Amino acid sequence: MDRPLVGKTLRILVVDDLAVMRLLVRNNLRSMGIEHVALAANGREALEMLQKWRFDIVVTDWNMPLMDGLELLKHIRASKAYRHVPVVLITAEGERSQVRNAIEAGVTEFLIKPFSFGAFQRKIRRVIDRLGTPPAGNRSAGTAPPPVAPPSFEAEPDAETATAPEAVSGEPDVMDAVATILVVDDMPDTIHLITGILKDDYRVKGVKSGEQALRIARSDDPPHLILLDIMMPDMDGIEVFRRLKADARTRDIPIIFLTAKIDAQDVIAGLDLGAVDYVTKPTNPAVLKARIRTHLRLSRQRNELREQRAMALENARLREEIERMTRHDIKNPLNALLALAQDLATGDNLLPAQRETVEAMQESARFVLDLIDHSQALYRMESGTYQLEPVDLDLSALLARVVAETRAAFGSLPIHVHQAAPDPLRVRGEELLCHTLFSNLIRNAAEASPAGSEVSIEIETESDGVSVNIYNDGAVPEPIRDTFFDKYVTHGKTRGTGIGTYSARLMTETQGGRIAMRTSDEAGTQITVTLPAAQPANG
Repeated sequence: MDRPLVGKTLRILVVDDLAVMRLLVRNNLRSMGIEHVALAANGREALEMLQKWRFDIVVTDWNMPLMDGLELLKHIRASKAYRHVPVVLITAEGERSQVRNAIEAGVTEFLIKPFSFGAFQRKIRRVIDRLGTPPAGNRSAGTAPPPVAPPSFEAEPDAETATAPEAVSGEPDVMDAVATILVVDDMPDTIHLITGILKDDYRVKGVKSGEQALRIARSDDPPHLILLDIMMPDMDGIEVFRRLKADARTRDIPIIFLTAKIDAQDVIAGLDLGAVDYVTKPTNPAVLKARIRTHLRLSRQRNELREQRAMALENARLREEIERMTRHDIKNPLNALLALAQDLATGDNLLPAQRETVEAMQESARFVLDLIDHSQALYRMESGTYQLEPVDLDLSALLARVVAETRAAFGSLPIHVHQAAPDPLRVRGEELLCHTLFSNLIRNAAEASPAGSEVSIEIETESDGVSVNIYNDGAVPEPIRDTFFDKYVTHGKTRGTGIGTYSARLMTETQGGRIAMRTSDEAGTQITVTLPAAQPANG
């Protein structure tokens, strides 16, 4: 039985020069319940963090600029302070000599790219099991001494922090170790005081003018947060703030105003412009630290959301491009296979069993080609370039064929069709689209039906077309009811893609129809598809 991970106390440093890989590894660790994960872009940055903070495990890429993973491993093993920290080396290289070098340097585990979440989880669990001592902060007497004394992760008891809401939020985040705070104040004593308060937890820079602050904020090494005095000569804090927010390079840096209590109107003006907070002078150290800690975390979360959105958009673009290329590349060999099978089938030297096999090959090739054509049609529907060629078709007969196919696939499941009008009901649409549409929906209803229940289909005329109501006794899961017809929405299906209902909506709307869903735990689920009625015959 797997033992639970100690996600509340375990601290892991992830080192990779690719932001997407850092996020992937971090998200995998969070999926395992490990909350405290710090990120470094190369070996040098990782060493700086190791010298200031204590970590239980280092997960590092091999190929990185400035200092690669093997060099980082050697530095770790050569250090008396953190030589015992386990190191997991991620690499796409599998050469024996490189593996030997890493083993000689003292690597704990290898992880080869590309890797699955399962492989990643097994490696990390194995390393955790080898730690042999409690994670950082929980070591008992008699165990190996901690490599570096960590900063306190508990809020110190203080009369003011106990009453200040910002101050009870807890410990500094390990990722604050590399955060830079820029202090802007025309009074050197104020800069000296704040630097003394923050220097143990952050990198601190101090300047005495707005021009200097703007120059540093626009540099290649901008600050992560700015403490900005309001009352300054030449250029006051409000003007500095306006210029920072007007510049795309600096607009996302969080700014906390430093102000005397008499500057209430300036504080209000700054907050209205978009400042995240303010701190009054003389500064209370505990309150200042708490507010900086809070806004650094909020800023990181906003940046992570932006990164994830950008990654999602890029992944979607790449997926669509690869899908289009794949469809084209697969159709060519499939058409060749189909032609070869047809040539074989026309020969007169095949035994009955061989002919049956060749015909099965033809049928399978046609099926895959139909799937590819269907996916191409869906893409054109999404992009608004699909050319609809509707005809009048017998909906009653089409549904009878779909029901017969579904019964054959689901065995004894009862599927009953009810039609209000005695004559066949005809609609305007494309036969292949309608067949695929109702095949998806009726099969979904059959899969969702509880044991011993049935699927019921009612066909009826409406003022603007013909409606097909598909009932089953199963209820759509609560988490996806509002997004049932959206792309990639699925729930509880181990092999579900979330494409079936999405494509049903696309095909319905492309044909000028509409689709809706009603569901409840008591009444089950009803999908209603309404398609345009066939054109009336000329009199």
